[in-house]
Amino acid sequence: MYKRILVPVDMSSPEAGQRSCPQAAQLAEAWGAQVQLLTVMPGYKIPMVASFFPESAVEEMTKRVSKELQELAKQYFKTAPEIKVRNGKRAQEILDEAASWNADLIVFGCRPKDAVGGELMLGSCGTRVSEAAPCSVLVAR
Repeated sequence: MYKRILVPVDMSSPEAGQRSCPQAAQLAEAWGAQVQLLTVMPGYKIPMVASFFPESAVEEMTKRVSKELQELAKQYFKTAPEIKVRNGKRAQEILDEAASWNADLIVFGCRPKDAVGGELMLGSCGTRVSEAAPCSVLVAR
């Protein structure tokens, strides 16, 4: 049914990935789908911000985050998924990647929100992506 599953993971809050990755792995195995793990780093390359961070620092952060995604992938996936790190505004970068990679499913994980007593909720990024996604979105609880 699904051929390309995009799994956005916020590496600063791994709880969501711990919910979305098992779901995505199960679906990928059942359907023989490709999986891409995606994380979006803040817009370090925006000219105003870039002046505070040398290019080497951004490259080092990208390598570190990519390695963390690979470690996460080893925990949940039998077949290594594609790893992608983008820079910019999270929701927009996820939507752009879903469109350019031709994803037909995005799997988001919920995380506990302290402000509402720890209930599992989709954050503002997940909500925006769910509303504007060019494909189906599964919310893993």
